[in-house]
Amino acid sequence: MIEALERYGPTRPMPALIEELNNLYHEHEAASYDATHPEIFEQLPGLWREMFAQLERLRGSNQNATDKLRILDFGCGTGFAARQCLERFGKRVERIVCFDPSESMIERCQERLAEWRHQVEYVTRSNELDEYSDFNLLVTNSVLHHLLGPVVAIRDLEALLSPNAVWLCGHEPSRRFVSNSQCHALLNAYRKRDRWQKVLSPVRSARRLLRWLGLAELPEDYAARRAFERSIFMRRPPARLVSQLVDFHVVTSERELGEAKGLDFRALQVAFTGAWDLTWHRTYSFLGPYYSGRLPAQWRERADSLAAKYPDDGANSCLVWRRSRPAEGCRHD
Repeated sequence: MIEALERYGPTRPMPALIEELNNLYHEHEAASYDATHPEIFEQLPGLWREMFAQLERLRGSNQNATDKLRILDFGCGTGFAARQCLERFGKRVERIVCFDPSESMIERCQERLAEWRHQVEYVTRSNELDEYSDFNLLVTNSVLHHLLGPVVAIRDLEALLSPNAVWLCGHEPSRRFVSNSQCHALLNAYRKRDRWQKVLSPVRSARRLLRWLGLAELPEDYAARRAFERSIFMRRPPARLVSQLVDFHVVTSERELGEAKGLDFRALQVAFTGAWDLTWHRTYSFLGPYYSGRLPAQWRERADSLAAKYPDDGANSCLVWRRSRPAEGCRHD
């Protein structure tokens, strides 16, 4: 990817480049995000209920079950995770701070959370988070894969968190899926079948024509054009490259496994040693980006078979973390 990137003359260092492209991409996507991500609203509420059960267990074991929740929703997007928390815990939420660098996403989030306006605050600049402290719950949903250094980003938030904080990490992609030859083989087989459906679909054909004529833009088209107009690149980059940079840690092919990208919850467990303890995990989506709830029965059965055989190798994962306690006799300055 780096070699391909250099052809277009990026004028920003990689961290700033990825941040700016994400802002442009989500500026365009905010209005349609909820409609174009059915898996979030159909599949994830059940998984978040499971994570909430783990949260209650951990709070009970820490004798903090009656404490009010002070929540930081980092990368809140249109407010999915914050809404799950507010619907579940109601007045037990003392405060929830929704942070997202995309003002368009924050606007949509404010609309979705309007009924809880007295419990929610909104932040778009990371330095404004320094005004807060003592959050006992960190939530993220579909965020880490957009960050160049997700481990560093989470570690940077620790000063804002209480010593007994819990982190609910929802819906992140996993490179373990691509590493599993049987999982990837099933995905490739389904893609061959789906390719013909795309060709024969009048709706998809119309969208491709409108995009080719320049009468419609996808978020990656918009981000590529605006990045060139803002001199973030000397030459306009292709939309596909922009998508790869926005979804930086999404690994889609075996070739990308050799690059220094992609998320693996076991690798994250090692990276967070001494800072966070992984207490629960669940992987899912055994046909990659295709939402299982909308698959034909025969393909869903094949995906379920892989899930039973390789429970840790789904294309996405939800994770529950607890801040590590220092060992007895250890001192942390």
